[in-house]
Order: sequence, then C-alpha cells, then structure tokens
Amino acid sequence: MARGERWRRAAPADGARTAQRAARGGPGRRDGRGGGARGATGGVALAVVVLSLVLGLSGRWMLAWHRARRAVTLHSAPPALPPDSSSPAVAPDLFWGTYRPHVYFGMKTRSPKPLLTGLMWVQQGTTPGTPKLRHTCEQGDGVGPYGWEFHDGLSFGRQHIQDGALRLTTEFVKRPGGQHGGDWSWRVTVEPQVRASGHPFLTTMSSGPPTQDCPC
Repeated sequence: MARGERWRRAAPADGARTAQRAARGGPGRRDGRGGGARGATGGVALAVVVLSLVLGLSGRWMLAWHRARRAVTLHSAPPALPPDSSSPAVAPDLFWGTYRPHVYFGMKTRSPKPLLTGLMWVQQGTTPGTPKLRHTCEQGDGVGPYGWEFHDGLSFGRQHIQDGALRLTTEFVKRPGGQHGGDWSWRVTVEPQVRASGHPFLTTMSSGPPTQDCPC
C-alpha cells in the first residue's frame, strides 16, 4: 500500500508537470508558427526588392543602348559636304590654320592625320621650385589676359598673351600656292615688362622661313 500511495501521490505531480510543459510548449509552438509566417513574408518582400532592382537596371541599360544606337545612326539625307571637302585640293585656303584647341597658340592641317605645331615657354627664377611649362590653357596657371587682337580666319592673325611680367605676341601669315595649302610662317615676340635695370627689352623668336608647300 505504501508503494501505491506513493504512486498515486506522484501522479498529480506528473500531471501538473505535463500541464506546465503543455502550457509552456503551447505558446512556443504558436510562436514558431508565427515566425514561419513572418519568414515567408520577409522572403516575398526580398524577392520583390531584387526583382525591382533587376528591372530598373535592365531598363536603364536598354535606354542607354537605345540612345547610343540613335547617336551613331546616320541620317538618310545626303551629306552636306563631300568627304574630301577639307582637302587642300578643294579648300586650299582653309587647309592650314590655328585650329588647335586648348593651347595658347598652335596650327594644324584639316586632315585625318594632321601635322601639329605649337608654342611652349617657361620662366626661370620667377617662383620657387620647378618652373612651370606653359602650353595648354589652364584656369589655375595665372596666365592672362590673352586673346586674338585680330584674325581674319584665313591668312593672318595676331594675339597677345600676358604671363606675369612677360608679354608674348604671336603672329602668323599664310601665302596661297602649291598643292598642299600654300606656305605659312609664324612669329613669337617676348617683351619683359620690367627688367632689373628698369629698361624693357625685346626678344623675338620665329618659326623660320615659310614651309615651302609642306606635303602633309
């Protein structure tokens, strides 16, 4: 009887433990089911975001490709100028000129592989450190004012360039003739504004004799 009594007395305790486990396990199982639902919702949201990004990038790529195609597609109308319109045989007076951009002074031919000429200069002892070479027009190089005093667009021109205490004057002239755009010559005159003794002086540099019908 003692054993039976102990078993009967222990039964309620086991039932209570089972009820407690069920009570504890119930919310856990419910939380598990809720977490699964939230996980599925997050997965769907992530898939929507990824799909939106893919569609957006694809749309941008398609738009860029379409614009590039439009940019390189030639118009069906005939060209306004013939392919050899810039050759010396067709337009000899325009073959040579000051066509070089982004330089203080330079000349070139209107041809697929042009011959380039230009101007470079440097001042020594004006600033500490390595002297700065002048060639291309830069906003921060301190050169200016500069610009053409006159230029007819064809055969002659003159400009002034102010670089600190130096005043440079570039001049060019062309002469028609021959089969390669004629002859041309240009000259650079450098005038220091103030010398150590207080007297200005002139230095003149020239490109030499005319180009004698350069076959470029």
